[in-house]
Amino acid sequence: MNKSFTLHGCSDGIEERTKLSEVTIESLVKLYRAKDFKKLVSCGREFVDSNSSSATAWNLLALGYRYSGNIPAALKVYEDLLKLNPGQFLLSTNLGNLYMAIGQINKAIECFEVAREKQPDHAPNLEALAIAYQDTGQNSKAIENFKKVLEIDDTKESARYHLARMLVRLKSYNEAVEHFEKTDFGLSKSHQLECFYYLGDKQNFYKTYRTLIKSERINPLMSSIGSHASVRYEVSNKENPFCKDPLAHVKSYHLDEKSGLDQSLVKSILDFYESGGTDGKSQPLLSNGKQSSGNLFLQQREDIQTLKTIIQKKIGEYLTFFKESDEGFIKNWPSKYTLYGWLVAMKSGGQLGAHIHKEGWLSGTLYFKMPEKRIGDEGNIVFSLDGANYPTGGKKYPEETKTVIKGDLVMFPSSLFHRTVPFKSEEERVSFAFDVIPSG
Repeated sequence: MNKSFTLHGCSDGIEERTKLSEVTIESLVKLYRAKDFKKLVSCGREFVDSNSSSATAWNLLALGYRYSGNIPAALKVYEDLLKLNPGQFLLSTNLGNLYMAIGQINKAIECFEVAREKQPDHAPNLEALAIAYQDTGQNSKAIENFKKVLEIDDTKESARYHLARMLVRLKSYNEAVEHFEKTDFGLSKSHQLECFYYLGDKQNFYKTYRTLIKSERINPLMSSIGSHASVRYEVSNKENPFCKDPLAHVKSYHLDEKSGLDQSLVKSILDFYESGGTDGKSQPLLSNGKQSSGNLFLQQREDIQTLKTIIQKKIGEYLTFFKESDEGFIKNWPSKYTLYGWLVAMKSGGQLGAHIHKEGWLSGTLYFKMPEKRIGDEGNIVFSLDGANYPTGGKKYPEETKTVIKGDLVMFPSSLFHRTVPFKSEEERVSFAFDVIPSG
C-alpha cells in the first residue's frame, strides 16, 4: 500500500468516475450497489493486488468486507490506510461508522471529530457524530449537531427524526410533533402518535392511529400504544394490527449443554465483554448496571456466532409453536431480518425500567448469570401493557411476572413492555438481549 493517494468525495467514499482503471472501478461500484459483497471482496482484492495506490478500491474492498460480515478485515483496511494517510475525511467517517456498528462508540466519536475538522459542514458525518453523542448520553451535543445538520440541509429527514426523538425525551411533545410531521423517516408517524398520546389529544391520536392501520405500517411502537390506549380509554384492542394479546405470546425455554449453551461459551463471551470488547451505551432506564453498545452479532468470534446459531434455532421453535396465531407479527413475519444483540449487566440494586423494543419484531432475553440468593421476585422479569410513563387515567393494567434462572431464554413480541424487579444480592445479574429486526 503506497503512502499517498487521492480519495474523491462521494457516498461511502465510492466515486462515480475515476481515472484509475475506470471500467474496473465502475464494476466494483456496481457490485457494491447490487449488494454482491462476497464478489466485491474477491474482485476488490484482485484489483488492489495490481493497483495498491487506489484509495477508492481499498475503500470498496473494506465496504465489501464489512457487509459480507468480515468486520476484522474491514477494520484492518481502514486502520492501515489511516496510519499511512492520517485525517483522510472519507476514511475517517467510514471507519467511524464501522466502530459505531460494533459498539466502539468512543473510537467512532474520535473518527467523526477528525472528519469534521476536515469538512465541518458535511451533513452525514455530523449526523453520525450526533447519534454517537446521543448513544453516550451527551444529549446537548447531540441536539446541537442534529440542528446543525438541518441548518445545512433541512431535507435531511433522518436527522429531523432523531432530533424529534430527543425532543420527546425532553417532553417537548408539541415541538416534536412538528418535526415528525415533516418527515416520513423510520417510525416517525408512530412517534407522532405517541406525542398525541402523551398530550392527551384523543382526537388526533385515534385519527393518526387509524391512518397507520390503513397504511399497513405495523410496528411494535404503534401496537404498544394501541394496547395501552385500549385500557386507558376502555375500548377494544381488536383493531391492533401487530399484536392484540402480547401477554399470551410470551414463551420460555431453558438452554443447557444439550442446547449448545455450555458454561465455557458463556464465560468466553463475558470475558470478551468485560475486557472492553465494546463500549458502554447510555441507558437512562438502567440503574446500577451497564449495557453494551452496537450489535454483538457483528463480532466475528466463534463464541458469539455459536450463540447466534443457538438463538436462531429457538426463534424457529417459537414460530412453530405460534404458527396458528392470527397476530400480525406472526402472519407478517419478515422475509428478511437482522439479529441485533447486546449485554446488560446489573449489580446489587440493579433494575431496568419498563420499555419496549421499538425497532424490533420479536425480542428475547437469555440469562447468563442470575443471583442464587433472592427474595420473592427479585431479579425476575415483569411483562405489562403499561410503561414509558404513559398517562393511565387511573386504570389498572394487566401484568405478569416470569421467574427466570440461569440458562432461561424468554421470547416475546417487541411491543410488550417489560422491566426487571430490583434485587439486593451481591451476585451479578447478566443477560443477553436480542431483537429480530426486519431488514427488507
